[in-house]
Amino acid sequence: MKHEDNVLLTRIGPETVMGKFMRCFWIPAMISSEIPLADEPPKRLRLLGEDLVVIRDTNDRIGVIEERCPHRGASLFFGRNEECGLRCVYHGWKFDVTGACVDMPNEPPDSPMKDRVKARAYEAREAGGILWVYMGDSDTVPELPHFEFMDIPDSHRYVSRWEQDCNYAQAMEGELDGAHVSFLHRLVNDINTDERALTGAYFRDDTAPKWIIKETGGGFIAGNARFVENDKSYWRLNQFLLPFYTMIPARPGDALINRMWIPKDDEHCWVICVTFRPDEPIREKEKQEWIMGENAHRKVIAGTTIPTERIDNDYLVDRAKQKTITFTGIEGIRTQDAMVTETAGPIADRTKEHLGSSDRGVVAMRRRLINAARDYSDKGESPLPSMQGFHYRVRATSSVLPRHENPEGAIELMREALPEQ
Repeated sequence: MKHEDNVLLTRIGPETVMGKFMRCFWIPAMISSEIPLADEPPKRLRLLGEDLVVIRDTNDRIGVIEERCPHRGASLFFGRNEECGLRCVYHGWKFDVTGACVDMPNEPPDSPMKDRVKARAYEAREAGGILWVYMGDSDTVPELPHFEFMDIPDSHRYVSRWEQDCNYAQAMEGELDGAHVSFLHRLVNDINTDERALTGAYFRDDTAPKWIIKETGGGFIAGNARFVENDKSYWRLNQFLLPFYTMIPARPGDALINRMWIPKDDEHCWVICVTFRPDEPIREKEKQEWIMGENAHRKVIAGTTIPTERIDNDYLVDRAKQKTITFTGIEGIRTQDAMVTETAGPIADRTKEHLGSSDRGVVAMRRRLINAARDYSDKGESPLPSMQGFHYRVRATSSVLPRHENPEGAIELMREALPEQ
């Protein structure tokens, strides 16, 4: 990759090409259980390189406001959330959830200054167990993405959020890299009896999957196939959706998985994972497994978004287990993924890479994002998926097909994974 393309892909501040592009979309910011209750103290939120505070006012309206008071820059995190507004404790200026100044007690009562001052505030909505924030032009507010998990009861889904110490793009790349599963998540002296599990025989027997990339209105499908059972192919169809969403196939009977890789700033990201069952409540056993960092989610320090296994404690790698149990000696698939992406540096230098055929999904993601951001910068037209929420109502899927049907059988699977328009 050229240096200038790597910069475009990874820099997401308000004045950057990618930052302006991402602000065309609703941004998932935190999970609903993290939003303060009415008149509770504000919570900090760093999103797309901006420092914000989140409040819920007396009338249950959610506000997402720039942390720095527009008066003299004091932090509104220490403000008083009272009577439908957040009051700065420095001089008592008070702002409602729209950012309007509703009280300026250190100025004369007849001063017009209050009507001229406004804190930067963003539109916020709660849907699907997530707080969504729109950080773009308020004159062209787009549709919320219409994910499948938004249409089910709360009891049918589990949502978690954690921090990852690298740029959003490289964190997301592991989700579009089917080949690494055969190594990074391998068991050393055992094979999972479920052949389709990430530690199962299908991934161990064929370590060089074949690829098909099919562009869609919302992003693309990355299809990868492994030869299995002598005369068949195991196809997995991962979804990439603009600007930072991925879906990987669940095993038959497992909960479905959606993941979001949201830029916190250039060198850190938030990961929000939604696991859900469309037709029934999630099971208590699987919920407890997710809380403990098994399968789809990551274990965090209680009451925080900080993972328990991190780069500063070497992900609690166990070298004895690395020899006898797992390929890495690191517990948890999500932690294993974080290790390989974070140790490439906060922003990987992609000019030094040597990419192969197994990297086709990663390359497709980079190209789609860079081209879409440039098109928006050059033409000024909002990207189609940001204006049409149905593009997000898709699934990842997988299937074992007779080998002679490839790639025709995979293309038929792709049609099934696309949204109804």
